[in-house]
Amino acid sequence: MGSIVHALWCNLIKEKSHQSAIVCHDAKRKSAVGNAILGTMAFDQVGVRTRMSVCREGLVGGRRLVVVDTPGWEWFNLGGASASPAALRKEIVRSMRLCHHGVHTLLLVVPLSFSFSKRERHVAEEHVELFGPRAWNYTLVLFTIKDSKQLRVCSVQVEVEGNGELQKLVERCGGRYHALHGQTSRRRDQVTSLLAKIQEMISANGGSVLLSEETGSVNITDLNGNCFF
Repeated sequence: MGSIVHALWCNLIKEKSHQSAIVCHDAKRKSAVGNAILGTMAFDQVGVRTRMSVCREGLVGGRRLVVVDTPGWEWFNLGGASASPAALRKEIVRSMRLCHHGVHTLLLVVPLSFSFSKRERHVAEEHVELFGPRAWNYTLVLFTIKDSKQLRVCSVQVEVEGNGELQKLVERCGGRYHALHGQTSRRRDQVTSLLAKIQEMISANGGSVLLSEETGSVNITDLNGNCFF
C-alpha cells in the first residue's frame, strides 16, 4: 500500500508561505514520517487505514506546518489496470486543494528495505503524476530506514546505485533524495537536514509552486466512465 501526506509549512517571520507534500507506500511509515516532521505523535501508527484526507499541524523551527494525511494506494493489481480505484485517486488529488497557496515540494517516501522493481517504479510515477505534468520538478525521494544497521555495510548512495529502478526514480527527481532512519536520538537532525533540502529545492524553483489547478489535466474516471475533473 502507498499513501500521500501533504505538509503545508509557513514561515512565521515572512509572509511567504511554503508547502510540501509527502508521498509514501506504507501507512505506518507514512504516519511515522508525518510524526517525525511535526515532532509529535500527530498521526496514528497502528495501521488504521486513512479513507479521507486528515489535517494535523504544529510549529517546527519557527514555521507553522499543516500535514494532510491522505488514503493509501495499492502498488499494483493483477489485471494490469491502474493501481488505485478512481475514487481513491480523486481523494489524493482533492487533498492537494487543502494547500490553498500551492505546493513547493513533493516528498516521495520509499522504504530502503523494500524490494523496489520496475512495477513499483511505474506505480510511484503514476501517483506522482496525479499532481500534474510539472510534479517531478518539485519531487524529492525520501528513503525510510527502519534499522540504522542497514547502513553499516553500505551507504544510501550505494543502495540507490545498486538498484537500477531506484536510480531511475531518483533521476526523475533531478537526483534529489534524503534518508530518515528509526534512530530517535538523531531524528530531529535528520528532519532539519530534510527541511534544508526542501528549502534548496524551493530556491532552485525560484519560489514557484505546484497548484491544485494543474491536476485538471489528469483524467480520472470511475467504472461507469464518469469523469471527476
